[in-house]
Amino acid sequence: MYRRPFIRPLWDITEADWQDWSPNPRFAVFDAGTGTPTDDAVLDKETGLVWERSPAMDKKASWNAAIVYSYTKVVGHRKGWRLPTIEELLSLVDPAKNNPTLPTGHPFVNIQTDYFYWSCTLGMSNLPSDAWGYNFGNGDTSNVAKTAPVYVWLVRGGFGHDYPY
Repeated sequence: MYRRPFIRPLWDITEADWQDWSPNPRFAVFDAGTGTPTDDAVLDKETGLVWERSPAMDKKASWNAAIVYSYTKVVGHRKGWRLPTIEELLSLVDPAKNNPTLPTGHPFVNIQTDYFYWSCTLGMSNLPSDAWGYNFGNGDTSNVAKTAPVYVWLVRGGFGHDYPY
């Protein structure tokens, strides 16, 4: 049987032991050894991006506060996390699924489905006051006022971009 070689993430944790996630081989998990998934990281082997395994389920913040939060967050014993672009956030979506709109067998926990998650991509309808958000419950992609309290799910690796406003 052919088995794809393990793909290292663009961003790696020194000496990390990435474990393939058997329910869905698209993902690998780094267990930070703290006994809680809030410190674990997930590698999406399809994109090479590394995600928080468990976004803070009680963490709703304005867009500016979410950016500041990303600068202070430690996951997998590392800093350097950021808000994803809308394209990166949407790369996790399985359009055939709903509530949550994530692939079958995904390793993520505490994904909220009642409201949006921030992206760092500016919204088009009301520049510079809006940014794009995605709702993993109903699959809605929309502009959201940057002052609104919205969920935060951080990523590391890839290109991202600077926050111009």
